[in-house]
Amino acid sequence: MYTSARTGAVCSSKRLRSPIFRSNSQTSEYDVEAAAGERTPLLFTAKISGVESVDERRHRQLPSAHATALFGILALILFLLVGIIIAVYLLLLQVPRPWPVSHPFYLVERQMWWPYSEPLQASPLNKSSVLNVILLHTRSEPCQDQSSCTQFVKQVQNDTWTRTGAHIPYNFLIGGDGKTYEGRGWKAQHGFPDLPGRNDTIVVGIIGTYSDRHPDAVMYAEVKALLTESIRRFYLLPGYKLYGVVNGSQPENDGKALYAELQHLKHWRGLINV
Repeated sequence: MYTSARTGAVCSSKRLRSPIFRSNSQTSEYDVEAAAGERTPLLFTAKISGVESVDERRHRQLPSAHATALFGILALILFLLVGIIIAVYLLLLQVPRPWPVSHPFYLVERQMWWPYSEPLQASPLNKSSVLNVILLHTRSEPCQDQSSCTQFVKQVQNDTWTRTGAHIPYNFLIGGDGKTYEGRGWKAQHGFPDLPGRNDTIVVGIIGTYSDRHPDAVMYAEVKALLTESIRRFYLLPGYKLYGVVNGSQPENDGKALYAELQHLKHWRGLINV
């Protein structure tokens, strides 16, 4: 009897201390409540840890959105650049060439033949692209190489300065070496008071005398190259007008051999008497 009572007390004590107690037949009401009370916090914690907050989702999506926006901006810039390049190319194709040019344009810039630091002093052209081109021969001895042509251009500069206090009057000069020598260039008015169009004309001198003798073929080729280059640089309008000059005090054949070739060109507009 003592042993049985002790055993019952021990069983009761174990059941009270244990949160879960299963008998051989069924689970007691206390056991179910105790088991539920222990498992519920674990399940709830698991659910909370598995849920992504709004802030976390937003922070995760921001880098992706920024990368997409940057890619879109770069694609748009690239598209615009390609469009501009194509437009410029098509525009250049529309610029009419005065004639096919196989001779390369060779420009001897002013600083290559003028050794002084004094800048060119001439009135600037108010127009970015001029309409008229006047060609005339220099009525001098021709030059056949860069050394002699450079010497001639220097002499014209010095003579003009001594006589009038002004710089070389030509915009450009073309020598027998097939090169163009820069005088006043594309941006300054020519210095011939007897010639018209000071603000919309460039004057090109052909070094030599060509009344009876024709210029060398390379000089004609360089004239063509100069005009084409002037159009390409937008200093000369594609629909330009080409003129020659006849000195009224000279014989009637003044420059006749020079203009015999040029007067067949579609831009030719005739002779100017001075």
